[in-house]
This record gives sequence, C-alpha cells and structure tokens, in this order.
Amino acid sequence: MKKDLSILLWLFIAFTLFFLGIQKPLFLIYNHGFGKLSPSFHDILEIYVHGFAIDMATVGYMMAIPLLLFGIKWVWAKFPIKKSLNIYLVIISILLTLGALADASLYEFWEFKLDRMAFFYLNDPKDAFASVSVGYLLVRLLGWIVLAAISYALLAWPLWKVQLGKIKTNPWLRGVLFVVIGGALFVMIRGLRIWPNTPGRAFYSNVTFYNHAALNPIFNLMYSLQKEEDDYKEFDAFDEKTRAKLYEGLFPTKADSTEKLIKTSRPNVLVVVLEGFGSCFIEGLGGMKDVGVNINRLLPESVVFDSCYCGSFRTDRGIVCAVSGYLGQPTTSIMRFTHKIKHLPGLPKTLKKYGYQTQALYGGDVSFFNMSEYFLDSGHDKLVTEDDFPASDRTTKWGVPDHVTFNWLYNDIVRRDKEKSGPWYTTFLTISSHNPFDVPYHRLKDKKYNAFAYTDQCFGTFIDKLKKTPAWKNLLIVVVADHGFNWREIASPKFPYIPFLMMGGAIKHPQRIHKLISQTDLPATVLGQMDIPHEDFTFSRDVMGNTYRYPFGFNTFNNGFNFCDSTGCTVYDNVSKRAIYGNDKRRINIGKAILQTLYHDMAKR
Repeated sequence: MKKDLSILLWLFIAFTLFFLGIQKPLFLIYNHGFGKLSPSFHDILEIYVHGFAIDMATVGYMMAIPLLLFGIKWVWAKFPIKKSLNIYLVIISILLTLGALADASLYEFWEFKLDRMAFFYLNDPKDAFASVSVGYLLVRLLGWIVLAAISYALLAWPLWKVQLGKIKTNPWLRGVLFVVIGGALFVMIRGLRIWPNTPGRAFYSNVTFYNHAALNPIFNLMYSLQKEEDDYKEFDAFDEKTRAKLYEGLFPTKADSTEKLIKTSRPNVLVVVLEGFGSCFIEGLGGMKDVGVNINRLLPESVVFDSCYCGSFRTDRGIVCAVSGYLGQPTTSIMRFTHKIKHLPGLPKTLKKYGYQTQALYGGDVSFFNMSEYFLDSGHDKLVTEDDFPASDRTTKWGVPDHVTFNWLYNDIVRRDKEKSGPWYTTFLTISSHNPFDVPYHRLKDKKYNAFAYTDQCFGTFIDKLKKTPAWKNLLIVVVADHGFNWREIASPKFPYIPFLMMGGAIKHPQRIHKLISQTDLPATVLGQMDIPHEDFTFSRDVMGNTYRYPFGFNTFNNGFNFCDSTGCTVYDNVSKRAIYGNDKRRINIGKAILQTLYHDMAKR
C-alpha cells in the first residue's frame, strides 16, 4: 500500500513539475518579446502566482485516472496496474506535450489560448497550415517527440524501480483512502470558492499576454470543450432575404442628430450596474414602496428612461449588454469564449480613443466566468477587485459588501478631481443584492428585499456625498441593472424591466422619457450625447437620435426571448416553439430574425 501511495504522490509532483517547469517556461521562452514585452522577474512571478490555482486544477484532472486505476487494483488484486498505468502515462505525455507545444507555437498567430477552436481549424488542414513551412512543422514535430519522451520519463520512472505486489491493508482503509484522495482531487479541480474554477481565475493584468501566460492551456482546452459553443444555424428561422427584410431598420448604428441631455461633450462617466435590481423594487418605476427608496427619491433629479428592457437574465450576459451593447444569448454566453470577447466593442474601449482613463470596480472575484478577461478586452485598463481590499473587508460570501466599494469609489472620484488628470470612465458592478443576500443591514424582514434595500441605501449615501463635492459638476452617472429580479418568472413580460437613469452635474435638467428602450442601447446613447460615433456597436441604438424610429425592447432568457413594442409583448419559448404569452406572428418573426442575426454575428466574432 505504501508503494502505491508513493507512486500517486510522485505523479502529483511530476504533473505539477510538468506545468510549472516545462509548459510555462516553454510558453514564455517561445513567445519572448511578443508585443515588444520584456517580462521582469516580478512579472514572471505574478504569472506563476495567478496561474497556480488553475495549474493545480489541471493536475487534479490528470490524477483522476491514476487514482481510478489504483482503486481497481485495491479491489482486484490481479489487475495489471503497471501495464495500465504505463499506457495512460504514454498517452497523457503525448497529449500534454502536444497541447503545450501547440499553445506556445500558435500563440503568435492566434493571440489567444489553445481551445476547441483548434479542432475547427484542423477541419481544413490546408488553410490551417498554409502560413507555415514544412521545415517549421518538422522542427516542431521533433520538439514534440523530445518533449513527450522527457515528460514520460519524468512521470513513469518510479514504475521502473518499484515492484507493486499484493496489498494486505484492510479493505475498509483502502476505501477510506480512495474517498479521501478523490475528495482532495475534487477540491483541487473545483476550487474552494462558491463557483467552479474558470479560465478567468488566471486573469489579473491589463496586459493580455501576461494573463495568457498564466492560463494553463490544457485547462482552457478542457473548459472550452465542456462549454460547447452553440451552432449558429440552430436559430436559422428564415432564408437570408426574409431575415434581412424583417431585421431592416431595427438597430440603426448612426444618427444625423441627437437630442442633448447633457451640458458638456466630455464629462467624466460612471456606469453603475446594480446587481439584479429590477424596476420591481422602485416605486416610481411601478415597483414596491419600501425597497429602493433612495433611487426612488432621486428619480425627480435624474433623466429617467422609465421603460427599459434588460438584455438577459444572467450577470455574465447582462454586463456585456450594458458595456458592449451586445445582445444576450438565450443558450450560451459569449463571455465564455475568450477568442470572441476580444472582438466585441466596448464603451470604455471607444472612450480610450478620446483620452479617457478607464477602470472597472467589482467587489468580488473578477475571475468568475471570465469576467476579468472581458473587462480587460472591453477597454478597462485597470481592474479593482476584492483582492485590492484588506481581508477584513471581505465579510460576505461573494466578497466586499457594497458600502465598502461605494466608499472606495467616492474617494477615488474625489482624488481624481483633485489631481485633474484628465477625463475618466469607470464601470462599477455591485455585488450585495445577490443570493445568499448576506448584508450588514437589517431594515426589512424579508432577506432578499433587505439586501436590495441595503444596496439602495449604499447608492443613496454615495450620491448624497458626491453632490457636495466639486467633482459632481462634470460628472455623468448612468445607472442600470445587469438584469431584472426573478421574484416571479423570468419568462414573463414583467421580468425584463430595469432602471435606466442619467444623473450628475453634467445633465441639463431632469426629465422622464417614456420611450421603450433596451439595456443594450446604453453605449450608443452615451456616445451620442458625447458626439462620438458608435458604428461598432451593432445592436446598440442612440435612443435620442433621429434614426430611432421604432422603439422596442428585446430580452432573452433560457432558450427563449421576450419582444415588446407599442402593439404589445410576446414571450416566446424556443424549445416548445410557441408563444407562452402574447401570441403575435409579427412580433415572433421579428424576435426570431433578431436571434438569427445575433448568432450569425457571434459566429463571425
């Protein structure tokens, strides 16, 4: 039994050494000088530190089969453990070295990590290898053979020396050991946080190359394979001519003139995205009386779009709707696909071209669901996350509570105003109004409503303090939610409504605007107010522009959509292929045409 455990321990060490001592150095050395970067010792140390959790998760995956093989041996004494383990180690050595070498070699062409897209390219090998010579391929083939041999020797050498005989240990003890080791591997793979590990956990820098160097390519490949990308043809409801006719004029990307809501064309811009804060919590928007009381009292001081549809039902999709003006997908999330999100537009990405300093603030773990990579790719130069706060501030399950992050944001705005360092843009995603709703606030008996009341209180205090500072004068604050609140049913005409407010000293005067709009209209509308073109935002409309002639809201839920215009609302389920509310053929067809266009656009990203 001791020999069996010693081999398992060595395999754990050997797989760790492979990723830390072979794969990462290979990537860094091969791509040395990429983008004219020269990583310092500190940079390399951070690459290793931030990638360690994902490396260990990958080691956990690699250890699963050896543990299973030994588990069989512990039950069946005659099981050919050496032969079986050798076969596995030969195969895994070949696959690991192929993945590591392919990732290092192809990065200069792809500029994204190895994922399932590699298999799509290999469907057309002629084009896949068209840009490289035969010599290039032969050198890498030789390198692969050498690396595979070294890796196999590293992994398998104990098997050449150790004789694995019968086990005399108590069967119950073997079972306990199997469960304990298996549990440890499960924790390594999943992580200790409240959500499973994702590639985004390795992302920490606004230098994309450093993030990619930290990310384990084998983990990224396995993650992309299990998160299969939807076939864009799934939503092909019409021939191209019919689709184009139905879609025509729905999303104008230009406006000849725009009604101005702000006094200056270059205000400092703060976009506050309130977690799950549907209009149902704000009395002045048709909601409850006692929850969003501070937002409600601020409505008369704001530009209020009182009929705004959220784009989706999940944070990972809602934040993309708000910042990139990109429609939410009903069966997937574009944030999952690292090679696509880098091609999305972004409000901060556009503003950077006009001299804006950009950052994102989120009091939780920004690696969740690749959020870190999305924030960086959409143009945020700086990320402020739970890691930037002392451990004493991370008092809730999701991270730093909203009153702490709002206070940090207030101080940051005051500091920027004193320094007069130029225009800035910040995206702030709140965190506390989310299950399990553990907040340091106890005004309402209902735990859920109390959490929203807490975030509302934090926001109200933040605005009241900010109004007393000189920074207020040139500030445009845009307030939306990432999605509605599921207090009844997501697939309903009431769920999508969220607040969309503009406030701050930059607005001309408060007013209510009754146009039906969508969350995705935020980037184009803000850019329109600043006289900045927004053609890159395919699904975002300047709702104050003269080309916005057909007001409608569009929302997606799990494999369904909600389309609303002046004639009514339709909730359509794609699985059952029927309207579950507001059956109307014209609205259904427009919704289908939007989805068909969306998925074809996503396929091209």
